[in-house]
Amino acid sequence: MAPGPGKHGFLEAAFVTLVLVGALLFATWQIATRDVPPGMDRLQSEIDFLSGEVEALKNRAGRLRARNTVLEREVAVLRDANEMLREAENERNAQIVRQQSELDFFRRLAGAGGAQTGLDIYHVELAATGSPAVWRFTLTLTQNIRRASIVDGQVRIEIEGTDGDRPLRLDWSGIGGEKGPGPAFRFKYFQQLDGYLTLPDGFLPDRLLLTLEPEDNQVPVERQYEWAELAGDEHPAGGS
Repeated sequence: MAPGPGKHGFLEAAFVTLVLVGALLFATWQIATRDVPPGMDRLQSEIDFLSGEVEALKNRAGRLRARNTVLEREVAVLRDANEMLREAENERNAQIVRQQSELDFFRRLAGAGGAQTGLDIYHVELAATGSPAVWRFTLTLTQNIRRASIVDGQVRIEIEGTDGDRPLRLDWSGIGGEKGPGPAFRFKYFQQLDGYLTLPDGFLPDRLLLTLEPEDNQVPVERQYEWAELAGDEHPAGGS
């Protein structure tokens, strides 16, 4: 990046000052080591002139340094202001995304747009914990308000993956630490379930399989999700 006008002027003044100081020192040395020649008055006048120029350039350099300091402060202020604007913009975008997600959620419940969805899985989330083998899951279950009645059942949770070169499918008893097909649900409009999944040593998960099994003989709802998409940039999956 090319130097600014203040810095360029400062460097020019410093260079000229150095040249003039050198000339002044040389002239002084000539006077001290030689016999006083004719025209000494003229030489002394030149020395006085050069001394005045040096002093003027010193003053100019000081002013340029002060100006450069002010410019640097202004740049720092502008940089901080731009950073604050970026943070505010990011927060505004995140708020818009949250509001859109909430709007979609309530539209789904109300059946806006003609949708009459029954029991379904609205959202699935995986979050890493302090252990690479343990993951926290959050499930959001919904059903349309216009068709809503209290629904009971269980969520069958399974994970497909590999153990070495061998394909493996784990059920809730192997990953949830409890007996039965999975967590129970009971709700009228929506419900959020959460818990923990513990992966065996050496197991690499590929897909999360969820099945909602209502107790009133409704058709089960089956969904599957790619583990990598749910985990995102969290720590690598698998026990260790």
